[in-house]
Amino acid sequence: MSLSNSLQLSLIQLQNNNFNGRIPPNLGSLQHLRILLLYGNQLEAREPLDWSFLTSLNNCTILEVLQIDQNNLRGLLPKSIANISVTLQILTMATNSIEGSIPPEFGNIVCLTTINLGFNHFSGRIPASIGLLKNLHTLELYFNNFSGEIPSTIGNLSQLNELYIEFNSFSGSIPVSLGHCKSLVGLNLAYNSLTGMIPKEVISISSLGIGLIFEENLLTDTIPLEVGSLVNVGILSLSGNKLSGEIPKSLGKCHLLQILHLGRNFFEGSIPTSLSALRGLQELDLSQNNLSGKIPTFLGDFPGLHNLNLSFNNFEGEVPRKGVFVNKSGISVLGNDKLCGGIRFCIYLFVHFQVLRRFISLLNWQ
Repeated sequence: MSLSNSLQLSLIQLQNNNFNGRIPPNLGSLQHLRILLLYGNQLEAREPLDWSFLTSLNNCTILEVLQIDQNNLRGLLPKSIANISVTLQILTMATNSIEGSIPPEFGNIVCLTTINLGFNHFSGRIPASIGLLKNLHTLELYFNNFSGEIPSTIGNLSQLNELYIEFNSFSGSIPVSLGHCKSLVGLNLAYNSLTGMIPKEVISISSLGIGLIFEENLLTDTIPLEVGSLVNVGILSLSGNKLSGEIPKSLGKCHLLQILHLGRNFFEGSIPTSLSALRGLQELDLSQNNLSGKIPTFLGDFPGLHNLNLSFNNFEGEVPRKGVFVNKSGISVLGNDKLCGGIRFCIYLFVHFQVLRRFISLLNWQ
């Protein structure tokens, strides 16, 4: 408690220790405090009174960084969070058990560049006022109980680099306005209940480099041809939706693609030859679709491809015999009744030939 008597303190850096108990409620006395780092401890908040430290921090008018993630903070997030210093730039509260919603007044903290509330029990909607945070670069709300539609005002965040809101209960369609976030490098909306088409304005954000991940939603219709604009993307995952039509040939323009997951949809037609340009591909999952035709031999030419799942489709013809097809633990072609050949099939024939040869020799001996 006496820490607050050091009135000239501007930096408190106590992260990654084993501190426990409550956070002192009188830290607001530190008028010069700019940075407060308490993450990675065992600090507790169970009752509303335990959160009084957050209210007191409203008096720290030049506070820039507040990081209290990875502790044992529980209960409702006080609405007083919206009255914290407008100079605050970084706010992280991830990996606690905090409940409640984001108050609409949150949009008043206009200097925020980073928000991480992941791995908590937050609920309710993302307020439309989030679009007022014009300086925001990172917004992480993953593994919570947020619901409702993703507000269209999120498209106002022109400087946004990373948006991670996977594992929530968001519904409705992906806002077209998200396509205005031309600085995005990572976008993850997986494991929600999003419906409708994938907006061409979103899937054509060429700045996306880390990945675009929409898996395990309820998205429908086809993959827009504009997917070819993702020339820098490393991960594209659309598995577990209700997408249909053919795999677009324009995917072959995504030359830096390493992971492509399109499984558990309703795609049909053959694997386009344009995918032969994806030489850096490491994982390819096309399982549980309605794809047909022959398995392209060029898949065996990819030097880094170590995981190939083509199971439960309608492929036919001979399975290639080189590259990833030699690694029986790296490939699955189950559920394709019209396939033949391949390394595994040859081994099967060889073993049974040896058994038959042994049986004939025993008959001759007798």
